[in-house]
Amino acid sequence: MCEGTDIADDSARWRSGDPERDFPMSRCATCATVFVDPVPPADVLNAAYPDDFYGRRRSDTERIEEWFLSRRLRLCGPIAGRSVLDVGSGDGKFLRRAVAAGAIRVSGVEPSENGRRLAAGASIPSVADVDDLEADDRYDLVTLWQVFEHVPDPRRLGRALVDRLSPGGRLLLSLPNVESFEAERFGADWFHLDVPRHLVFPPSRTLRTVFEELGVRHVETVSFSAEYGPFGLMQSALNRIGNRHNALYHRLKRKQPLSAYDGRGKAEVVFGLAALPVLGTASVVGAAALARRGRAGTYTAIFQRPAA
Repeated sequence: MCEGTDIADDSARWRSGDPERDFPMSRCATCATVFVDPVPPADVLNAAYPDDFYGRRRSDTERIEEWFLSRRLRLCGPIAGRSVLDVGSGDGKFLRRAVAAGAIRVSGVEPSENGRRLAAGASIPSVADVDDLEADDRYDLVTLWQVFEHVPDPRRLGRALVDRLSPGGRLLLSLPNVESFEAERFGADWFHLDVPRHLVFPPSRTLRTVFEELGVRHVETVSFSAEYGPFGLMQSALNRIGNRHNALYHRLKRKQPLSAYDGRGKAEVVFGLAALPVLGTASVVGAAALARRGRAGTYTAIFQRPAA
C-alpha cells in the first residue's frame, strides 16, 4: 500500500494447519498492511471462485440481503440523478437497487464471466476490468463492497478509481479491519481472513493516507456494519470450535447441503442454527461495542474528489 520495503513475515499469526487455507503472509513495518506474499498463481486464485460463486441465493437470505442493500444505499447519500460505478459488482444486485433509487446511469466491473452474465440478464452493464470502461467515463459515485482486499495491486486500482470520479464525486470502500478484535483474537479463524480470495488488509489509517495522496478528501470512516459486523463476529467464534472454515456462512448463503459436511461440520452448523437467536443478539451488541472503539471486523471509508 505504501510502497515500503521493510517487510516482515507474519505467517505464524494466521496459520490454521489446513494447507488449503494457509498462505505466506507478510506485514509492512511502515504502514501495518498485512498481505498474502507472494500472490498465489492464477490457477489457485481462479479455483477460489467457482462457477456458482454468484449463484442463486436461498429465498430466506435473499430478503435479508435486500435489507442490507438498503443500508448500503443509505451510506451512499442521494442516488437520484447520479451516475454509479460498482467495482466487484457480481451479479449486479447493488446496481439494480441503485437504478430503483433513481440513478441515471450505472456500470459494473466484475472479473467473473458468470457474474457479468447474470448482471446482463438484469439489464446491468458490466465489464471485466476498470480499464475496459470507456476512457472518458466518469461517475458521481464509485463503490467497492468488500472488494478492495481481493486485488493484488491495490494502489494501481486506487489510482484508477480516483480517475473515474467526477468532480465532487464520492468513493466508498468497505473492507476487513485487520486491526479488529476479531483479527487479533481469532487469527486464522477470523471470518474475514478468507485467503486466498482476500489478498491485502490495510488498516483504515493506511487506506486514508494512500487515497489522500491520490487526490481525494477523507469524509468519514464508518465502523459499524449491520451486514458484516455481527455475523462476522459470530462466525469467527464458531470457526474456533468447528473444523470447516465459515461452515454456517456457506450453509446459509451458498445453500451447501448438510451432506457436504463431515460429522463435526454438521454439528457446527446445527448448533449455529439452533443458537442463532442468542448468538445473533450477543453478536449485534458485541459488534456495536467494538465499532465504537474502532475495533469492529470491517470498516467503510468514504472519500470525495474536490469539486472543479
